[in-house]
Amino acid sequence: MNSRENIGVGKRKKPLVRLSIVLIAVVVAIPVGVVIESLIEQRKQQAFMREWTKVEPNVPEWAEYSFDGDGPINRTGEGVALKGYDVVAYFTENEAKKGREDFETVFKETIFRFSNEEHRDKFIENPERYIPAYGGFCALGVANGYKDDMHPEAFDVIDGRLFFNLSPGIHDHWKAHQEVFIARANENWPDLRHAPGYGPRDGR
Repeated sequence: MNSRENIGVGKRKKPLVRLSIVLIAVVVAIPVGVVIESLIEQRKQQAFMREWTKVEPNVPEWAEYSFDGDGPINRTGEGVALKGYDVVAYFTENEAKKGREDFETVFKETIFRFSNEEHRDKFIENPERYIPAYGGFCALGVANGYKDDMHPEAFDVIDGRLFFNLSPGIHDHWKAHQEVFIARANENWPDLRHAPGYGPRDGR
């Protein structure tokens, strides 16, 4: 091979080398970019949760001390679950429906009321299926480390679980970051399950 042929080969190799370098840089940059993006998102979530943990429990006037937070199920001082609302209706009708005293049953020392006999019977057959997440206490409150009351119309059914919030306004905030709050609440609930709730019994 003469010198001219050698020069031609060298010229052909240079673009190939450059292309290889570019490809390697792209391959390396993709996972690095993913990691950086993940870290940024994690920082945002951590900052968001730090801000929310500053929120203090705030029982609205209409519900002040209307629940007993000493047990694992949200109930009134008279022992009625979820302010007397039909827990089955949330699943079957996606609706907050007031229960009736003539359609009630007792589960775990708590009175559950229903809008009709069919719903009562469904609950009796499989009560654990209908018990709301965190016993019906405010999901955002549990995420922030305390047991707070619920509003019967501030609810969501997600993946077969019923969640409540303290008020429609709190519910709007909770919905914006449901996954983060649910994960945090799932971690907190075992310790909060039998802890005192927000109210006069714990001095607040």
